Amino acid sequence: MPWKENGVVEERFRFIEEWNSEDWPMAELCRWFGVTRKTGYKWLERYEAAGWEGLLDLSRAPHEHPNAVTEETEEQVLAVRERHPLWGARKIHALLEREESQVVPAVSTIGSILKSHGVTVARKRRLRARPSQRPLAQATEANKVWCADFKGWFRCGKGERIDPLTISDAYSRYLLRCQGVKAADTAHSKPIFEAAFRE
Repeated sequence: MPWKENGVVEERFRFIEEWNSEDWPMAELCRWFGVTRKTGYKWLERYEAAGWEGLLDLSRAPHEHPNAVTEETEEQVLAVRERHPLWGARKIHALLEREESQVVPAVSTIGSILKSHGVTVARKRRLRARPSQRPLAQATEANKVWCADFKGWFRCGKGERIDPLTISDAYSRYLLRCQGVKAADTAHSKPIFEAAFRE
């Protein structure tokens, strides 16, 4: 019978304390605690070698990992990253596949290597808008409710950035304005709204 499930380490402490009292022969003590003599002697040896810390559970992780990435491969990945500091795991994987004759680790493994060496920056999580507590105003007739939106910026032929602002009527879906502004802020969009209101 194995050690009791509840407080295994405490049972081992009690076992050693009882053994140290010299009131028990090993066979009887093991029978009392419900373990084999082999187990009893194992814990006694571990206690004599490491003291009370020897009675704690040891890590069950394997000593060797057959699929682990070699240090040489890690160095190759880090060398490519050093040459190309803006590249991520996918591009590094593609380059290593083209250049190397040996097996190249998976993209996720390359990503883990970069992360463990602290050369990547985690993406910031995008904030999500909270759902509105009340519904949008109902458009029962034209010009009652207008909708406005910036449709995402782009660069024009000369290379300057443009943010297209659209204003539409919610009832008729008529596009009132679609105009590029130099920045998506109040200072640049307020004159467009004022002109649309006047018109």
